[in-house]
Amino acid sequence: MGQLKKSLDNMEDICISLLVAATVIVLFIQIISRYVFHHSFAWTEELSRFTFIWMVYLSSSMAVRQGNHVRVTAQFLLLPRNIRKYSFIIADTLWVFLNVIIIIEGIKLVNQMFEFPFMSPVLHINNAWVYLIIPVTFFLQLLRMIEIYYLFFRYGIRVPGTEELHVD
Repeated sequence: MGQLKKSLDNMEDICISLLVAATVIVLFIQIISRYVFHHSFAWTEELSRFTFIWMVYLSSSMAVRQGNHVRVTAQFLLLPRNIRKYSFIIADTLWVFLNVIIIIEGIKLVNQMFEFPFMSPVLHINNAWVYLIIPVTFFLQLLRMIEIYYLFFRYGIRVPGTEELHVD
């Protein structure tokens, strides 16, 4: 499991880094072409939008891995300390179910988009490839949530950002 986790971590990091680089390079090309050569390329805006979307979605999975995902916790601080941990577990369980629903519906959406293609206006690629990030990322988030709780309950390992699970 250790090698698989390391490979998945590296894959996420490399993909996100490549997407950031691609977005910056494409936008740089657009800026130079527009302001220096007074000519803009339509494809740069569309490609930068697609790479940015993929980068943001993949980053959400990385945020879950690092325990940095956005979560509202103020209401849990009002609960007694001994109940607080369980309320976080219940909230995360609901989040896991939401991820499963989004994965299922995302797969349906992507399948429908492959069946009835909706092409991007400039690059002429099927938008299903852009929307594919939805089920992929929520599946990765699901794996990360399972990993966090597995490490916690099996080995007592505390993932940064999940201190609320470790109420004494």
